[in-house]
Amino acid sequence: MKVSFKLTECQHNKLQIHLHPGDGLEAVAFGLCGRLNTEKTNILLLHELYLLPYNECERAEDFVKWKIDNVQHLLEKALTNDYAIVKFHSHGIKDSDFSKLDDISDRSFFECVYGWTDTEFPHVSIIMYPDGSFRGRAIDKKQEFHTLYSTNIVGDNINKTIYSDDILTPDFLEFTDRNTQAFGDKTTKILKSLKIGVVGCSGTGSPTIEQLVRLGVGELVLVDNDKGELANMNRIYGLTMDDVKTNELKVNSIKKHIDSIGLGTTVITLPFLVQEKQSVVNELASCDLIFGCVDSAEGRHYLNLISHYYLVPLIDIGVKLSADGNGGIDSINGNIHYIHPGSASLLERNVYSSKRLADEEVKRTDPEEFEKRQVYFDNTNVTSPAVISVNTLHSSLAVCEMLSRIHPYRYNENCKFDSTHINLCDWDISATSSPKSTSKFFDFNTLGIGNKQPLIRISS
Repeated sequence: MKVSFKLTECQHNKLQIHLHPGDGLEAVAFGLCGRLNTEKTNILLLHELYLLPYNECERAEDFVKWKIDNVQHLLEKALTNDYAIVKFHSHGIKDSDFSKLDDISDRSFFECVYGWTDTEFPHVSIIMYPDGSFRGRAIDKKQEFHTLYSTNIVGDNINKTIYSDDILTPDFLEFTDRNTQAFGDKTTKILKSLKIGVVGCSGTGSPTIEQLVRLGVGELVLVDNDKGELANMNRIYGLTMDDVKTNELKVNSIKKHIDSIGLGTTVITLPFLVQEKQSVVNELASCDLIFGCVDSAEGRHYLNLISHYYLVPLIDIGVKLSADGNGGIDSINGNIHYIHPGSASLLERNVYSSKRLADEEVKRTDPEEFEKRQVYFDNTNVTSPAVISVNTLHSSLAVCEMLSRIHPYRYNENCKFDSTHINLCDWDISATSSPKSTSKFFDFNTLGIGNKQPLIRISS
């Protein structure tokens, strides 16, 4: 059983303050979690945090006791909403293991939890140390313990911890030697452990994929429903004329190219639209990070919803080249947006409008109605020219953005770089921070809710 746990930086900070208030005594907290259950893994997503008041438990340096009555309201919520439960408690000694008292406490508590929730899926118990790091285990219905595969703290930084060393082979370590010199063993191990989704595998998606493979990312999920065409030959790495002649799907062409590189990258291909397949949503939801390389408002909106519901950071890449009508270039602009759960959404950052979102949904679901309304749409059929050097530049900056979130290397904190703006005509690169989200689409009632709803929908 492969079980992972995700939470936001904000949740982690609240948890650390409560569990380690400075008095050296153990404390306890609980979380209600959304779920993502697949054939390969079970991921618990912290949705709601409950910090048990100190006066409602007995605290000492090496144990903490509380009454089950104090958390009955959580059990009722878990039953009603099919939430998982995670129990947190503190240890004052770094890397200390679960004690015999912890074993007794966990078995007693989670026996009660399973009695209330009547689920076959696991719950989780976690120790937090003074530095904020974790040690965790899953508890199944038979009261057997299983070491967590990973924990992931998502916010301005991406802090993923893998509790296994079997992902690094001698050949991989030799291949990544230069990467290790730049970013260290820890980052190399994290990159190998990452599962990254790339949605849109043409303009900016293709060079993004190429870089991720050669950085040593372990698993890629490629989402694009289009076939390779002659017009794509100037911007898709690995696309061949044979692929074009045989009408090969873009994702299949790119997978073939990645396999030929021979670095052992696992590739999952999904030739569908995100907004039309729950299976695509589930695969992307299980990723550690998503790169959005799409032009559509609808695609961007769905990726932002996945980020919010499943606690997956999102990097959106947008490039706009405008011709002057006389064979020249009027402007070359681009934006790279880093989205994490709770941050301002792409909608709030004016990357797209609500009107465009609604128009695109009509176009996809009712083409005839779209044609009737087309007279009212602005620049519906206008496309921008694609230039591989411009696309690759923006993709490189986006991949550097990912590396900074995993291994902060900039002089300023990552919170100052939520949006990066590129104007090549002025040869200018600038960055801005963004406020928290206040959108109805991304409120905290649905943060980390997981698969409680069967299919993400645009309509509220």
